Amino acid sequence: MPNTLTRGLRFVMVVTTLALLLVTQGAGPATSAANDVFSVEPTAPEGTGQRPWFVYSLQPGQIFQDSVDIKNFSDNELTLLLYPSDGITIPGGGGFAPLREDQTPTGAGTWVTLPVDQITLGPREGATVPFQIEIPVDAEPGDHAAVIVASDPEGSVGEPDSDNPLTITVRNRVGSRIYVRVAGPLEPSIRVDDITIEHGRAINPLTEGTATIRYTVSNTGNIRLSEDIQVKIKGLFGRTVATLEPRTFPDVLPGGVIVVTEVVTGLNAWEPLSAEVSAVAREVSTSRSRTFYPIPWPSVILILLAIVLFAAWLWVRRHPRDNEPEETSGDDPAAGPGAGPREHVEATS
Repeated sequence: MPNTLTRGLRFVMVVTTLALLLVTQGAGPATSAANDVFSVEPTAPEGTGQRPWFVYSLQPGQIFQDSVDIKNFSDNELTLLLYPSDGITIPGGGGFAPLREDQTPTGAGTWVTLPVDQITLGPREGATVPFQIEIPVDAEPGDHAAVIVASDPEGSVGEPDSDNPLTITVRNRVGSRIYVRVAGPLEPSIRVDDITIEHGRAINPLTEGTATIRYTVSNTGNIRLSEDIQVKIKGLFGRTVATLEPRTFPDVLPGGVIVVTEVVTGLNAWEPLSAEVSAVAREVSTSRSRTFYPIPWPSVILILLAIVLFAAWLWVRRHPRDNEPEETSGDDPAAGPGAGPREHVEATS
């Protein structure tokens, strides 16, 4: 039975696909979207340098033609699938990517038309494929992103061995970015949201407070932005008690959301603190803060419990019930035994 189960698991893993996306991330000198097997890159216009990606400024309703170069670096014949996709900001982590293979484009990917959906290249061979971009007449102003993707349908198969008994098929996807700016009003905007803070434990509750800070930064405008994000911890009277390492997220697309987690240690737990998150782009900036107390709550509870117990002990000492005099009857002890109650008679004239 275990052998049957193992064979079943191997069969399932044979059809497992790992999609690897390698696209251009850097600015500066010309770079190409490629792996060790094939590449997809913009065709270099005659007399100019290589373009890192496609960048257009177009009008609604405009049609534009261009071409993309596909190259096979291997010593084997290679058949690739070609298709356009929407470009997106990777949810949560930032970075540029196309949609998954099982997702249908609904944005700028639908504006791109390729003459073929498959191409076969001989060993070390390349080809230039033309394509067309048609901007809808009702396209919204601002930045839009698409990707021309080449995908290896066969993939490479890792052979099982004693260390790894599972067979995994790896499929490669490579894409070249397309940025289209549609003419019209441009409205850069970013927003910081959802700042949450979790307090950590500390050995010394006065000087070793810790906090895990999570927040989101959203591109709420209509142009792509390169954002620098900085978190500062401020204490009483607005003084800065900690400055975290800045983070840079290039080319965040409109609608893109970045989720960031920061951990800060060595905080004073005896004062109120605030986490100030600042997001700065060339076109716009914003900031937002949230107050917190990096207090180790178990220690605080123990301290409060000790204070309550000490206060109760003091109250008992000052109000000893055992030493209170008992209530006496109406007899006056000074009148001697057998004396009855004494009356007070007020004389009147």
